[in-house]
Amino acid sequence: MYKLCILSFLYCMLSGCKENENPDLIVYNAVVYTADSIKPTVEAFSIKNGKILETGHYEWIIKSKGNKTQLIDAKGRFIMPGLYEGHGHLLSLGSSLYNIDLLDVKSWDELVQKVKSSLDTIPPGIWIEGRGWHQDKWHSKLFQTFNGYPYHDELSKISPNHPIVLYHASGHALLANQKAMDLAGIGAESQAPSGGRIVRDPNGKLTGIFEENAMDIISQNLDESKNNLPDSVSLKLKQAKLSLACNEAIKYGITSFQDAGTNYEDLVWLHEMSRKGLIPIRLNLMMYEDISKIFHKMDSMPIRSYDESMFRSKAIKAYMDGALGSYGAWLWDDYIDNPGIKGQTLVPVEKLDALAAKAKKSNLQLCVHAIGDRANHEVLQIFKNNGVSASDRWRIEHAQHLDTTDLPLFKELGVIASMQAIHCISDAPFVEKRLGKERAQSGAYIWRKLLNKGIHFANGTDVPVERINPFDCIYASVTRKRIDSGFEFYPDQKLTRDEALKSYTIWNAYASFDEQIKGSITPGKFADFIILNRNLLTCTDEEILNTKVEAVYINGLRIK
Repeated sequence: MYKLCILSFLYCMLSGCKENENPDLIVYNAVVYTADSIKPTVEAFSIKNGKILETGHYEWIIKSKGNKTQLIDAKGRFIMPGLYEGHGHLLSLGSSLYNIDLLDVKSWDELVQKVKSSLDTIPPGIWIEGRGWHQDKWHSKLFQTFNGYPYHDELSKISPNHPIVLYHASGHALLANQKAMDLAGIGAESQAPSGGRIVRDPNGKLTGIFEENAMDIISQNLDESKNNLPDSVSLKLKQAKLSLACNEAIKYGITSFQDAGTNYEDLVWLHEMSRKGLIPIRLNLMMYEDISKIFHKMDSMPIRSYDESMFRSKAIKAYMDGALGSYGAWLWDDYIDNPGIKGQTLVPVEKLDALAAKAKKSNLQLCVHAIGDRANHEVLQIFKNNGVSASDRWRIEHAQHLDTTDLPLFKELGVIASMQAIHCISDAPFVEKRLGKERAQSGAYIWRKLLNKGIHFANGTDVPVERINPFDCIYASVTRKRIDSGFEFYPDQKLTRDEALKSYTIWNAYASFDEQIKGSITPGKFADFIILNRNLLTCTDEEILNTKVEAVYINGLRIK
């Protein structure tokens, strides 16, 4: 009887009694970039219960096929891990898709016409909102400017009854028309709050430009108008924007999204939307509130998630300075094209230090926006004072302009340089104008110098500051060339193809403590992958820009 049982067991093994151990899905006949350094490329992989089971040669993988295993012939196409947006703003992306999109506007006249065309469809008194303009990227020069900025007069003329607020592409300045300023009570004697500027020309005339913290004066009135909407209308509007944002992410093969700053109320709402299955992608969010509120809100962090693989919020966002385009980045030396100005701090150093101390005590990841060389230096000193080490994985968001003497401290503390390659080619036309050739060459977007020091690097688009398109960003990473003109910005700092792809997959997963569950096509990790129309390892640089996502899989299930 005993021998019979053994024989029966062996027969069952050989004849497929363990069908439940066979993979659910096998993908073969592919060029698979795994982002796994141990096995960088394979031709096939298998999936079981939403996770990668095996990777390797087709002949080996196919041996595990069962009667119920689904086969996908990739027909030689390129497959890689689902892309991970390393620094973006999800609800702001939705708003940008819903409101007036000014990213591609090439002149002031074009901006005015775009706003004018929206007036007929909006009832009087309703705010007109847009984002994406950047005066340094316009092809034609303005007749009248101050500090390079336009004046509000023409917008005020075409829209006396609609308040207008148009956010700068950087998100660190806005342009308001007269109606918006009137509603905000802005007059000749109005004073800007600390860390902000109401821009007036030498004659005291209001230009309509509000920088950094002064933006709140206008934004508060915009927010109040939204708050006066019926709750049902407000909720539907927010849901519509969320849906637009998620669809846009999936369109470009983004299966994970690191949100770089959402208020606590929206975090809780997004968690509920994710729990209900209304957010198809994986979210990892930083909580951001005004410095006066954030200490109290931190007591509610981290958010206890229903599933941390789909939703996690254990990070805090803070700001040290503003943006280079709006002269807000905090520099050691003056702006070349704005003498006497060194930028500004948005939060006092001592308050940021106190925030860091509480984040460290609460075991929360701290992610600080710092663009100028002085801002980055001060943030690193704050991190050092609070005993930060590599295990904390604290981040500096953007880290665009650095003093190279600070690089050893980046390495010593294990600080992640969370940079956005697309900013380099987007900003290229005005970086030298702001910083001068010497500072631009030695410390602007110095990816290669950071990597050579062994400093962790993360990538992204900062959407909606830039388009969410990851392939434009990958192109920027490997070329440092502007897409429109071919202007090349110090190419010695560019990334290799492998580095660029890792910076959008496994490196971003590391930056959010997720490298054990996603970021590469590796056995045991979630089966998040995308199928593309071209091989990103071998195609020409220019062909990267025309990459199309043909299929998107999350947990081994196709969602596009």
